[in-house]
Amino acid sequence: MNSDERRAARRKRREEKRARKKRERCKNSTLDSVADLNALYKAQREAARGVAWKTSTQRYQIHWLLNILKAKRDLLEGNEVCRGFHEFDIFERGKRRHISSVHFSERVIQKSFTQNALMPSVKPTLIYDNAANIKDKGTAFAVMRTKKLLADHYRKHGREGYVLQADFSDFFASIPHGPVNQLIDTISEDKRLTALGRHFVDMQGDVGLGLGSEPNQICAIAFPSPLDHLICECCGVEGYIRYMDDFICVHTDKRALQCILAVVRDKCAALGLTLNEKKTHITKLTKGFTFLKKRFTYSETGKVVVRPCRESITRERRKLKKQAALVAQGKMTFAQWVQSYQSWRGSIMGLASHKTLTAMDKLFARLSAWVEMQGDPPRHDLYNAISQNPSFRGVFCCPKHGVSTLGGTNGRAGLPVADAH
Repeated sequence: MNSDERRAARRKRREEKRARKKRERCKNSTLDSVADLNALYKAQREAARGVAWKTSTQRYQIHWLLNILKAKRDLLEGNEVCRGFHEFDIFERGKRRHISSVHFSERVIQKSFTQNALMPSVKPTLIYDNAANIKDKGTAFAVMRTKKLLADHYRKHGREGYVLQADFSDFFASIPHGPVNQLIDTISEDKRLTALGRHFVDMQGDVGLGLGSEPNQICAIAFPSPLDHLICECCGVEGYIRYMDDFICVHTDKRALQCILAVVRDKCAALGLTLNEKKTHITKLTKGFTFLKKRFTYSETGKVVVRPCRESITRERRKLKKQAALVAQGKMTFAQWVQSYQSWRGSIMGLASHKTLTAMDKLFARLSAWVEMQGDPPRHDLYNAISQNPSFRGVFCCPKHGVSTLGGTNGRAGLPVADAH
């Protein structure tokens, strides 16, 4: 046996081993497991998180047992489970996004399909640094991995190097259905289950996957997976991280990144995707770069410093001023305003943003005082209810006694809150 025959034999053994592991992993991915009453009960409980206030959710959960029994019967008998979409547009950071939201009854079935069939098959095929829509991962995980990548690069090469940033153009709307259906065909040997998954995809139209459906989110992160493996395993990059349609590559040689970019363009064309040229560029690491609305830079000592990007700070300042006007007009409650600001504030608490937080707290205090001058009713009852919560670390202004500080439970400096009188 010559060397070529030995390599072919090793490859055959590896492929057989992968196929055996996949069969073992997907043996429980059947339509019966998706239609199981326990699985549907868990799915309807989790599907209601965050939307329990909606009438449709409450109407479903009042008779949840009858509804999941109907869902099981429809799945096993092959009845239609799709009920169309609630379509609407939202504007996120000035960009229009079309949402195709499914009815709650279909959402329950899709969640059971995702948890019991799609994710067990798809997740092991993804690279570790594919961080979107996966349990125990997310933006915080992607930021942590980016910091580790830059720290490892500094230990080996110092601050010298380059980062390739790229973004897919109109990602969800451009995903072709053919490769997605091929992906769904691999999740199980149960033809009824794969037919159900194909039906979910075909309901989206001829091309593209709609925003607002959980299986679409998982298919979207898995669809460019061949590109991830190509870059990580064949291009020799020092680091690669992808979050949905944004990804970065780090290398010491700019020419190598230019070659990688050409390979990426060819692979994207084969997948049916298009790079957004405005957001695709190569940047020197010493200048820093923005990824996931965070600004990554090196300090003089090599420390990786992560700050919120200027654009997000400017947007929040404008948002606070507009919300203050809404509160003064009675179109928004003061509690909602506090909650909105506290949500944004919590999103940047772990970053190097002490001066930013101090300036934003002062702005919030000034806006609160301005709202009080507009003749808004007193809010002492609201203050008493919030200040008695020991876990509250938010921002609050007393309408009568001005602004002072109250230390939080995390040992940080206090935030503007009302004096306790």
